[in-house]
Formats: sequence, C-alpha cells, structure tokens
Amino acid sequence: MVAKRVNVAIVGGGLAGMAAADVLGRFGVKVLVLDDNLHPGGQYLRGGRQAGRSWFDPVRHRGLSLIERLPQSSVEIVNRTEVLGIESGFEILVADESSGISAISCDHVLLATGARERFVPFKGWTLPGVLATGAIQILIKQSGILPAAETLVAGAGLFLTAVARDIQKSGGRVPAVLDEAPFSKRMPAPRLLVQQSAKFALGGAMLARLRLAGTDVCNATRIIEARGHDGLREVVAARVDRSGVVIPGSETAYRAGCLGIGFGFTANVELAQLAGCGLAFNSGMGGWVVKVNEDLETSAEGIYAAGEVTAIGGAAKSLIEGRLAAFSILQRMARVNSINMRREISALKKARRRQMVFARYFNAQYDFAAGYMAEWMRSLPDDVPVCRCEDVNLGDLRRAVADGFDTPAAIKKATRCGMGICQGSTCKIILLDVLAALTGKPLAHVPLPSVRVPVKPVYLGTLAGEGP
Repeated sequence: MVAKRVNVAIVGGGLAGMAAADVLGRFGVKVLVLDDNLHPGGQYLRGGRQAGRSWFDPVRHRGLSLIERLPQSSVEIVNRTEVLGIESGFEILVADESSGISAISCDHVLLATGARERFVPFKGWTLPGVLATGAIQILIKQSGILPAAETLVAGAGLFLTAVARDIQKSGGRVPAVLDEAPFSKRMPAPRLLVQQSAKFALGGAMLARLRLAGTDVCNATRIIEARGHDGLREVVAARVDRSGVVIPGSETAYRAGCLGIGFGFTANVELAQLAGCGLAFNSGMGGWVVKVNEDLETSAEGIYAAGEVTAIGGAAKSLIEGRLAAFSILQRMARVNSINMRREISALKKARRRQMVFARYFNAQYDFAAGYMAEWMRSLPDDVPVCRCEDVNLGDLRRAVADGFDTPAAIKKATRCGMGICQGSTCKIILLDVLAALTGKPLAHVPLPSVRVPVKPVYLGTLAGEGP
C-alpha cells in the first residue's frame, strides 16, 4: 500500500513547513510536504502576492520568496491532501482527491500542523452571518469577497485588530472591535516592547487607522447575543468587570450584517497525540501543545514539531522553528555538521527564545483566570449550542456532569458531543472550558479527548477506493 518513500515527510505547508522544506531541500534531502490547502503558505500567506503588498511586512515577504525559490528537484508539495494517521515505522496514511487512500513511508517526520481558532459560545453564535475571524480572512485573501458591507469584530486577542484592518482595507466598514480582555492586558513589558518594536509599531498603526475610520475599539466588552431569524441582524454586547460579571445596564445593541468572532487559537495536536508524542498544557503557550526539546524533537524519536503546534506565537516564530527543525534533522541524518551550521543553529535558538517571550504576551490576551471563566460559563443559558454537528447544547453538558459524566470521554458517550463530521475541531476546546468551569478542575487536569485514525473526516467512497 506504500505509494512513495521519502527521507522526510512534512505535515503542514505553512510557514514552518515551508522553511523546513527549503533548508532540507538545499541539502539534497528528499522531502514531501503534505498540506490540505489549495496553495502552500498557510493562513498567513493565503492569497499570495495578489492578497496585498508584502514589502511592508518582512515576514510575509520572506515567506513568499521562500516558496518561490524552493528546490523543486528535492521538494515535492502535495496540496489538498488530508493526513489521516501515522503508523509505527513512520508510515503516513493520506487521502487526496486524485488517488484516494495511500501510504507514505519516511525516515523522519516534521509536524507543522499549525493551529485553529478557539471559540467561546454565546446565544445565537451559530446564526448565518456569524463567522470565525479566520474565515473572514480566507474570504478576503483567497476570494476577494467581503462577507458584508458592515462587519462587527469581537472576541479576544490581538488577531481581532488584524482582521478588522483587513476588512477596512478591502472596502468594508467595521463599526466596532469588541475585546473581552481589559486594555491593561495590551500593555507589554518594556523589554518586550524594545525587542519586538516593529510588531508593536505595526499593531499601533493598525489601531490608529481603525480609529481614524470611525471604528470603536472597546475593551472589557463581551458578546451577549447575536439576534436574527434567517440570518444575523443585531448583536448585543455588554461591559464586564474584572471578575467576569456583566455590568448591569451596560448593554449596547449593534446593527451588523456580519459578526466575526475569535478567542485566540489552539494548536492542532491530534496527529501528534495519535503518534504518541508527549503533550503539555501551558496557558502561556496557548493551551495544549506538543512538547519538544531545544532541537524541536518530540518525545517520539524521529518526529519533530515546529510552528504553532509547539506554542502559539506567530509567523516569525514559525519561520525560525521550521529552519531549526530542519537543521536538527540534518544533524540526525549526519548530512552536515559544520562550524557555520552550528553557529546558525545557535542563532536560531536565541531568536526562538525571543519569540517565545512574545508568544506569552500574545496568549495572555485571551487567557482568563479559572474563576473568570467559571463565571463566564455560569452566565450562559442552557440553550446555547456547544456541538453544532450533534446538536448538543450547554444544558445537555450541565445535566451530564450532574449525572457523573465529568471527563471528555464520558461526556462524549453521554451526549455525542464531538462525534460529528468535524470530529470536535470546534467544540473540543469549548468542552474543556465548560468541564473546567463545572467541575472546578484546572484546565491542565482536564484531559484531551482520545483520537484515532482517521484524524480528519474522510468520504466513505474514498475509503472504499472509489476514484474521483
């Protein structure tokens, strides 16, 4: 069943995967990059050069240039391909549109599986017109489509500002950006401000342009409800105090054709979990992430990880880690171990440490204390949906926990939460937050749900070997 054999298989064609492929390919290593998107580059480079100028964003410019110069003689990129599992001996099970199910054999694996958005539910969050902030970026960058003339942006974290600015640059209006976190969280430590001056200057410029265009930027503000019958018509928000309690009388109603929501990011650790790699919960790194050593090798020998899957930290961190992981693989393969290479590895490790400081700041924007989250969860009504695929609401979870089903595995059996076609990609992290709030356990003590092959949805016809 093995369709191909390569030296290194890279799962994920974002910045980390592309940076690693570039280094490995230039040393003559046979590399196969497996990615489920239409084009390499991940979310950050979506749309390529057509999505906007890259000269004002050095990381974007570097990423696009890197993809354009990849050594094609040694690097093969297969897009629109789902990796379903990793078997012992590094046999990777994949599904693609053209050849169905096949297996790739390799000597080393680099997991660069990235991250996805995190959500906190509210009444009406499944209405048509309520979109993930990342989905709005895809519409704009990849298809040149604005979801609405006016789009409200809400949730928590620095990403809200970037999405609002993308909407504005594309000709849309953003009445307000509503951030759950207080403004005090935005204030970086002086040392970080100096180290990452370019990033903070860019962020400040984004905020200034939004305000000049008439956008209200509100902190400590929560989405209470999205209203409408056949689609979104109105959004109700309210101010919250430091303990997470809604301030009475602070409600404001906004008219909007679209609501973009996002509460930060969570790493795509399912494939690493399936492969037996150690995981760790670290709120400063974005929650559950893959444990790696300083060479970015996981606890599973021969499997490396790079990019957002090791810590949510942004594009610059992903580029650095992709290169560092590639050099680590080269050393293990005994391909090269020169003085210059050791110097570059040392420089990359130093740069990575600086990026990890920024990662902690970035993740703090949407990291709330356990008591705050518990109060937030308690304020939500029972009819708020949690698992959209299986029509499981918050009341179902509350009743299940009251009956003694207090782990993700038990909840799954009792309610089918996470058993739909998306396999828990959206509701899994919501479930962990709810369980922590209802049981009083720290999030680090609430285990992740188990995973099994296939880790991604796959058509039965594909499994049966039917052609496209």
